[in-house]
Amino acid sequence: MRRSVISAGVVAAFLVSWPAGPAEARTADPLAAFTAQVAAKRWVKVSEVHRVHIRKELFETSDIRGAVRLGGAGLTAYDLTVKTKQLGGQLRLLAAGGYTYQSGRPIQKMLPDGKTWWKERFTASDRNPFSSVPPVFEPATYKALLATTTKRTGGVYQGAITVGTLYKASPSLRAQPDMKPSRREAALKVHWRLWTDRKGLPTRFYTTFADPDYPTGAMIARTDMRLSSWGTKVRLTLPGTKVTYQRS
Repeated sequence: MRRSVISAGVVAAFLVSWPAGPAEARTADPLAAFTAQVAAKRWVKVSEVHRVHIRKELFETSDIRGAVRLGGAGLTAYDLTVKTKQLGGQLRLLAAGGYTYQSGRPIQKMLPDGKTWWKERFTASDRNPFSSVPPVFEPATYKALLATTTKRTGGVYQGAITVGTLYKASPSLRAQPDMKPSRREAALKVHWRLWTDRKGLPTRFYTTFADPDYPTGAMIARTDMRLSSWGTKVRLTLPGTKVTYQRS
């Protein structure tokens, strides 16, 4: 799982530093609230900031913004803009109707003349386009995450979950062969904190994790995801065949 530890941010945690958050008393069930949104196939706006340091030096930064639609075992559609240090440019990611579409400078050099979008089948691994681990939009993973809650203050939950437990719970992680953790990696933990609103819906998800024995040096990653406008209306327009390329 070493390659994906950097790109997807899998780990466990030391030096946990939580941002401050609200602590009002709330009683809504977060799992029931989330499950209802999945059943209704609701859209939600999302922004995610991800940072990875190796040997205390900044290795990767990414910023993802847009909207996603929940459903089934994970996301069923999304419209996202992605900026990362490693890619050296901005990407647009679309998914719907059984296909994913990618466009932007980092991928343009791989496209034939006249094509601006790369089209592929929408597979299980595509249901988590974010850097955040755990993949919080998967019902099974969300349930496994909440089961590791060690503290609750009002609508703020926090805990720690092992990478091995995440892998067993997450369909998108299991769909990627290089995400299978070794015995050492499976024992590592992701420390997390989840903020919910009065309806029990998540509004913020923050993770801190680290691997002091990562091959290229001690690694620590932090991801801060914000969620808003649950049930928002999104009109997703997919690119036409004239500008898309799909490998035969």
